[in-house]
Amino acid sequence: MNMSNVKTYENDEIIVYWDDSICQHAGECVKGCPSVFNPERRPWIVLENDNVENIVKTIDKCPSKALSYKMK
Repeated sequence: MNMSNVKTYENDEIIVYWDDSICQHAGECVKGCPSVFNPERRPWIVLENDNVENIVKTIDKCPSKALSYKMK
């Protein structure tokens, strides 16, 4: 992962990484958890809008692996 392209989002439970250089814009994140992942909003990832279990399930479906996470 080239960290210069990676944006981080975090709350008390999880750190989410998004590598915009490899994102294929498949939309699995938006379909899976639209309250958290919304490209029309800034910031486009708001972790407080759902529980960590749903966020992790959604990130695990990212086909390009542009989204990843680390539990705190």
